[in-house]
This record gives sequence, C-alpha cells and structure tokens, in this order.
Amino acid sequence: MTVSSLFRGFSSPTFVEKPQISSRDDGQVMVMEFRAKSILKPTFVWHKGDEIVAQSDRVNIVLREEANQIYYAALEIKEPTKEKDTGQFICTAKNDSGKLTATFTVPQGAPTFTRKPQILQVTSESGDPAIVIDIGYQADRNPEVMWINPKGKKMKESTRIRFFTSPDGPNNTFTAKLELKNYKAKDSGTYTCNIKNEAGEANVELTLNIEGPMDDGGDDGSEA
Repeated sequence: MTVSSLFRGFSSPTFVEKPQISSRDDGQVMVMEFRAKSILKPTFVWHKGDEIVAQSDRVNIVLREEANQIYYAALEIKEPTKEKDTGQFICTAKNDSGKLTATFTVPQGAPTFTRKPQILQVTSESGDPAIVIDIGYQADRNPEVMWINPKGKKMKESTRIRFFTSPDGPNNTFTAKLELKNYKAKDSGTYTCNIKNEAGEANVELTLNIEGPMDDGGDDGSEA
C-alpha cells in the first residue's frame, strides 16, 4: 500500500457540526445546515427524495470553505410551505476517499410562519397604551404558543401582559399576539415566540427598543 492510498483511506468527510434545521429573517427562511471537515476536496449535492435540489428564486444553496479544511453547507428555502417543503432532504458530501450523508426531516404539519411579524403601537381595551407583537403562522395538530421574555423566561399573563390566538383563514392558519400594556424602557430586549405541535416547532425573535429611563416597571408577571 502506498502512502497516498493510505492517506486517502482516512480522508472521508466527517461532521464538525451535525445537521440542524433553523429559521431566520423573522421565520421567512428555513435553513438546513451543517459543517464537515474534508482533507480532500469534496463535492456537495442536495436531494429531496429522488430529485436533485437546484438553485432557484426560492432555494439558495450555500457552500463555503472555511479554515482548517472545514466546509459549511446549507440549504435555504424562502417562505417554506407544507405543500412544497415537507419531507426528507439529504446532502451528500463526497470526496475521492468516501462520503458523508446529512439527513434533514421536515415533518408534515410542523409550524411555519405565514407573514413577517409586526410590532404595533395600539390602545388596549382598557384605554392604556400598549405594544402588540403580531405573528402569523400555519400549523396542524393542535399547536401551542409560548412567549419567551428577554431574560429567557417563559412569560405568563398578568395585569400588563395578555396573549391572544385566533384563526386567520383556511388551512390551519392563525394569528398569535402578545400585548404589553404600559410599556417601559425596562421592557426592551428580544422576545421569542415558540410554536410547537407533535410534528415539530418554529421560533421567531423580535426586538423591542423602548426609550426612556430604566424605571420601576414593577412586577410584570412575565417570568414563570
């Protein structure tokens, strides 16, 4: 056995970061991504079922060579829908020594976001000034909505905080709202809306920037 053939035998691609599914741009882009190390120059090919996934207006295929022979590979899908984008996606990283398979499963009925989230200034039913975070989503199988405050704690309703969920049309689409009354500078920060059902979950983050002194907002009951 030559030195070169022995070298190739130990040069198959390996995971540096395992496959994961996430979202960005306020939930409007689904991202399937992983990192792999390959001493030999690899190729990356994406499949959905038996079909090769090609670049398009909706689909962006990302491949970036980083330091230390590490490659970042991602498939980005804009405005994902359950009709087009559920099922199994596979990315095969291959070099002259071997191959590595990254598998992603997007389950049928998992939550997806249907529009860009909004932050609105309104007057509440009690006449108090309020901020409303408005989220549109689609989900089957009895979805649950949870709000996370900037401290990373699950929020609960109080005299200042109210949650609303209502149907938003056909095909299991909904609107979820977080209403924050008598808001103060201390309420600034990043809020997360988590939507979960038996098929999966989705998260979207929104940042509030409220000017003013960091004064006595009182106990808002936002922490579990």
